[in-house]
Amino acid sequence: MVKRYFLSNKDIKELSNAVGELGPVFRSAKKVEVYELNEITTVYLVDDKPLVAKLTVKVDSGQREYIIPLLTYFYLNPPYIPSYPTVTVDDGAVPHIVNGADVMRPGIKEISGNFGVGDVLLIKDLKGRYIAIGVSLMTADEMRSTSKGKVIKVIHHLGDKIWNLAQELLKAK
Repeated sequence: MVKRYFLSNKDIKELSNAVGELGPVFRSAKKVEVYELNEITTVYLVDDKPLVAKLTVKVDSGQREYIIPLLTYFYLNPPYIPSYPTVTVDDGAVPHIVNGADVMRPGIKEISGNFGVGDVLLIKDLKGRYIAIGVSLMTADEMRSTSKGKVIKVIHHLGDKIWNLAQELLKAK
């Protein structure tokens, strides 16, 4: 059951204050439509563009809520680019990640920025294209010092359900 509705200006202001890094995206919006797919996934259309999602993700033994930019966000030339930490993966890792696999340490070529366990990371290929968004399973220092194992849980990637929904919503406008 999909629920769609528009936020009032007051709700947009409250949301922009609550989403931290992504606040400027909402502050400059003329309208924000909420597209609730289910109890764990909500997509926000900012001025008719699917730019942000709220996801409830199982991390370790609990559930955490994340508000993330959609990958379409980086391809729509928005006026504001959030400054999340990034990892760059090698060409061998890309097909696995875009098929939903988590990121393994041997596939990482570069780690940029500092982050803690559970922080949102952007995942890029060697050409600098954003291919996925994930949640760190360790700190930046731990990730730099390890050479094996799963290090990032992927929560959104090119070709997943949210990506496909965003493409459909863009075509519908």
